[in-house]
Amino acid sequence: MVATNVTTVLHPAAEEIAEGYELAPRLGQLKGMTVGLIDNHKKNSDVYLDELERLLKEEFGVAQVRRYRKISQSMPSPEEVLDELAKECDATIHAVAD
Repeated sequence: MVATNVTTVLHPAAEEIAEGYELAPRLGQLKGMTVGLIDNHKKNSDVYLDELERLLKEEFGVAQVRRYRKISQSMPSPEEVLDELAKECDATIHAVAD
């Protein structure tokens, strides 16, 4: 009998080749802008976003904030929600908290 040492390596990613993305251009300022805030549904993410919204408005002059809370932390934000935020907002922040 011949002994063999076999190592199986599994690739944990869901996709074979990750898509590359470029960063969106930076805004010159936030004053008068509309900012979208995506809550990832983890504990205290709403507390974090409440404070962030306050700071954005008081310190940076953000005119409006649009909020979206994900159904589950493990599920991606629906495409239609992302499309709506992209149309309505000058910038979007996705928050992660525990």
